[in-house]
Parts: sequence; structure tokens; C-alpha cells
Amino acid sequence: MAKDVHFDVIRKLIVVSVLLGSTSAQAENCKQFPPGPFRRQCAEANHPQLGAKLERCKEEAGSMGLYPGKGDPDALKEYVQACMHRR
Repeated sequence: MAKDVHFDVIRKLIVVSVLLGSTSAQAENCKQFPPGPFRRQCAEANHPQLGAKLERCKEEAGSMGLYPGKGDPDALKEYVQACMHRR
């Protein structure tokens, strides 16, 4: 009898841990990854509109005359980052 109760408790704990594990995998925090392509892919998977916003910000920067390596090399990067944080 005690073995049956113990087995049921263990089985319930396994089911709960599997359920909790699957929900935490879906709500993955992309900031835990270092900056780079994998972090960007993670963010785009969680927020599909992110890619379109990035392209819009790059086009906006180009229309302002900001290009990589022209004048201030960090100007394009800084503008795109600021644009991405705008709503």
C-alpha cells in the first residue's frame, strides 16, 4: 500500500514537472543569450513583427543618409537601435 502511494506521488510530480517545463520553454527569455544571430532568431520567433520593424528602421536610416562606414561608423547602428526601441 505504501509503495502504491509513493508511486502515485512520484508520477504526479513527473507530470507537473513536464507541464512546467513545456510552458517555460515556450516563454523563452531571449535576453539570456549573448548578442548575435541566435538571440535575434529567438526574438523573431517570439515576436514575428520584429523583422519587419528592423527592416523599416534600416530603410529609415538609409533615407537619412546613414550608411555603414560613412562618416561616423556607429551612427547607423545607434540610430537603428534607437528606432527599434521606439513604439
